[in-house]
Amino acid sequence: MRYLIFSLFFLSIFSGVNAFALPGDYDMYRQQSLEANEVARSPVKGTVPRGFKPFIYKTVEDAQGKLKNPVKKDLNSIWRGRRLYSSNCQTCHGKKGDGKGPVGPQLGVPNILTDYYANTPDGRVFAVITLGLRNMPRYGYKFSEKEKWDLANYIRFLQKKVNVPEISRPTVDQMSEKMEKKTEENK
Repeated sequence: MRYLIFSLFFLSIFSGVNAFALPGDYDMYRQQSLEANEVARSPVKGTVPRGFKPFIYKTVEDAQGKLKNPVKKDLNSIWRGRRLYSSNCQTCHGKKGDGKGPVGPQLGVPNILTDYYANTPDGRVFAVITLGLRNMPRYGYKFSEKEKWDLANYIRFLQKKVNVPEISRPTVDQMSEKMEKKTEENK
């Protein structure tokens, strides 16, 4: 009898509800979505991120001759740069850097494999990543200094300007296998 009363009480409470979901489920369904490459939160006004170094150059031209790449162009740097490139740059610049990404042709994204881009100094690549140029947005707020240099190293790798002994222009799958082997060796 006690169970019958409890059951009737329970059913009377939830008789008008179509689904038995917690309120959190509804909030999750209605939440604001982030677009690709969008930062989840803006920093609090007046705060400085940890490890922040201000970028003292105001233009790409000013920075290109003065900045020198301090990050060694090795397998680890290129691997880190590839991961950043895949998640942030590939949409426009394409997998190979030829400007044929899903939105590259609509935006007029240049082919960064041409001699013009391959012969620019690393400092210019770093400055363009930091400050942006033409249709390319700035990414200075998003990446650390080392990450920007890793991206520059990976771009040089795509341009065949970097010869790393461990890498002989592999495909992405071959590169993953080499990293897995190195990880296993280090264990």
